[in-house]
Amino acid sequence: MKLATSLHKIGFILTTAGAFLLPLFFLPLTSEFYDFNKQALVIFLALTSLLILTASFVAERQVTLTFSPFGLPILAILVSLVLSTVLKSPHRLDALIDPLQTGTYLGLTVIFFCAINFIRTRSQLDIFSTSLTLSAGLLGLITILWTSGLAPKLLSPLLTTHYLFLNSPLWSPTGSPLATLSLFFAFIPFLIFQLLHEKTLHLKSFLLAVSLALILVASSLISYRLFLSPDVSSRPLFLPHRFSWAIALEALKVSPFLGTGPGSYSADFTQFRPITYNLTPNWSIRFTTAGNYFLHIFATLGILGTLAYLWLTYRVVLVFKKSSNFHLIPILVVFATQLFLPAYFIQIAFLFLFLILAVSSLKLSGSSLVQESTIDIVAANSKSSFLPIISLILAVAVVFPAGYFFARLYQAEALFQKALAAAAKNDGKTTYDTLIKVISTNPSRDTYRTVYSQTNLLLANALASQKDLTDADRNTVTQLVQQAIREAKNAVVLNPTKVSNLENLAGVYRNLLNFAQGADVWAIASYQQAIVLDPVNPNLRITLGGVYFAQKNLDEAIRLFQQAVDLKPDLANAHYNLATSYREKGEYPKAISSMEIVLTLLDKSSADYTKASQELADLNATPATPAASQLTRPEPLPTLKINPPLKLDESASPAAQP
Repeated sequence: MKLATSLHKIGFILTTAGAFLLPLFFLPLTSEFYDFNKQALVIFLALTSLLILTASFVAERQVTLTFSPFGLPILAILVSLVLSTVLKSPHRLDALIDPLQTGTYLGLTVIFFCAINFIRTRSQLDIFSTSLTLSAGLLGLITILWTSGLAPKLLSPLLTTHYLFLNSPLWSPTGSPLATLSLFFAFIPFLIFQLLHEKTLHLKSFLLAVSLALILVASSLISYRLFLSPDVSSRPLFLPHRFSWAIALEALKVSPFLGTGPGSYSADFTQFRPITYNLTPNWSIRFTTAGNYFLHIFATLGILGTLAYLWLTYRVVLVFKKSSNFHLIPILVVFATQLFLPAYFIQIAFLFLFLILAVSSLKLSGSSLVQESTIDIVAANSKSSFLPIISLILAVAVVFPAGYFFARLYQAEALFQKALAAAAKNDGKTTYDTLIKVISTNPSRDTYRTVYSQTNLLLANALASQKDLTDADRNTVTQLVQQAIREAKNAVVLNPTKVSNLENLAGVYRNLLNFAQGADVWAIASYQQAIVLDPVNPNLRITLGGVYFAQKNLDEAIRLFQQAVDLKPDLANAHYNLATSYREKGEYPKAISSMEIVLTLLDKSSADYTKASQELADLNATPATPAASQLTRPEPLPTLKINPPLKLDESASPAAQP
């Protein structure tokens, strides 16, 4: 029994320490500093907690479980995530390991069920609550130091290139100032009610008051920076709810019960956003999440996942009505916030931490809503129990493979960050060699393949730019080109619904138009596939039209540019490309008409307006083709040539035809 008690204490200490660190924890060792590392912390806590809890079962020779009104809804959410990941996600690895997806919920669910068993005394509950309070207060202090500009000013002379991100007044260890603000929204009523329940003045009251003050000041500063500051670049961007609804409804037509799968919202956005989205100021932005979290779940997890999440929401509201437990207030605030804002990793993590706090509070107050059940199967003369031992064996069988798997993923991310750092220094060899290690460590990540394809293409261009290529040089260029194509195709195979993967493949082919025979046909095929995935994107039409323009296929170029104009009538560059194509074809009245429209869409004080005006004047006189700075003509063929062109085998063709 002493061993079991010690194990419970260790589990409690780890859970409490992890809860304290979670908002503050980040590491500039991976390509994404914040959520990925917070997720790593969650996974570590989940795996260690599971081992400790099952080991305590063996030490106690019994299985003790805490049942609460929230356990089944949480499991229902997890089941919907797992089913949707397995059956619907276009890229299961991303669905599993990306922050806020299945892996995150799995880890948080394990922590929830373990922690409500670890917390067994009122003093432990107070310590856990205080750790959350102190963490939020420290986050408030950090926020004040940065949003006020004090910390960036003091640190600026001391920072190396790798840490220049700390210069921003909007920097936050949560990864987003809005994520920080949403967390503060939950903490403010929580701390106020805690203070109201304190009968006497003591250290805890002082800490609560200080944390509340820091959070209030920090919230005010963040709100000013995000919403009231003259710097409009700091404004947060959200997908308007009307488009979120439209996308969710279209996604449900495809998969009503399980949705399109965790991590698939970016594909939902490109595939299903209405054409009217092109009339908004942010029309060129591809959103990866809906305007609010409930609509995000609606699209990606379908009816099953939405009902599970609403079930949890309903249970929280119901328990609050029955118990008036103030520990449930921050949970209700989180749900209310999710009606208007996307969810953030730290917000979901603290939703589970607040649930732990609420269940533990109800249990220790003797509420009938929470019950502790002990499964004691030790016979009168038996010295051992098979059930606890089996539970420990199963835990070990899960923990160590899962730990190894995530460690490999983390190693790949750390190597990828090293490769990106080398690329920023123009160290091509280190970048190339490191990317090979990245892909060998985790071959299932399409992002790695895309970057590796670009690296091969850059090296091929650098070598091909040399004069008097030898046969060995031509062979090396051929190998690099083949590798660039192969890795770009691998990225498409790994995640075929991600339009940027097809854009990358098409871009590789386009860069090879003067390198390799047949590259123009393959570029066109890839852009056509990209358009299928992103049907209302005018820029894809402009780019594909540019390939036809380079081929002197002016009729197809005009057709594509006209489609871009139809998709976004106020896009000056679409009209400009259309005017350029008409001019090249000799249809000057149409060219003049299109160029006149260009002028109506430009700021009269801009340099582009002046240049477009000159081009219009030239069209009315003698056709000419002066350059424009931001109004880009259809791009010509790459100037770099290899004679004779490289002959690539059929394997270099796109992975699939449109």
